[in-house]
Amino acid sequence: MLVKGSFVFCLIFGLFCGCAPDETQRNVELEEIRIHRWTALEGGEIFIMRRVGTEWSAELLGDGSRFSCFYEKAVTPKSDWNAIWNTFLQEGLMQLSGFEPRSGWEDGDGFNLEVRSRGKTQRYFVDNPLRQSSENSKRISRIGNLISRELDTPVFAETYDRGAVAKYLIGQCVNE
Repeated sequence: MLVKGSFVFCLIFGLFCGCAPDETQRNVELEEIRIHRWTALEGGEIFIMRRVGTEWSAELLGDGSRFSCFYEKAVTPKSDWNAIWNTFLQEGLMQLSGFEPRSGWEDGDGFNLEVRSRGKTQRYFVDNPLRQSSENSKRISRIGNLISRELDTPVFAETYDRGAVAKYLIGQCVNE
């Protein structure tokens, strides 16, 4: 009962103070992409890019767990925000859903994707995308290459160098 009463008090207080969200704030359009790329034993990164209304933002989260290396940093793509989003769409981002069958490789890499756009959420998972022949695995590889180029990260590249990825991930934690 205390929680319900606290909620009602906060709602009423917010209304009287003028700090409750107005109708335009409640209907703000949201688009978001989250891609987790892992690379064998080195770890990986999570790329998050979102648009709330007209404002874009992006960040990389490092999960180099093998090296006890975790980081979070805001990033800006080399291209215009809208250009990179449109390129994602052209590469087939909104057609990705479901999962690819496991390839049987133990020491591999992969992508885990979640996209929210126009009130719809889609998820896609693939391990060892280079060993897959589906159009979806080709799409996610092209999108990963774009992220690598735009943000100067080797982690998302289709054909990554394990040593370069390990050095990059460790370097992010050393510089943090």
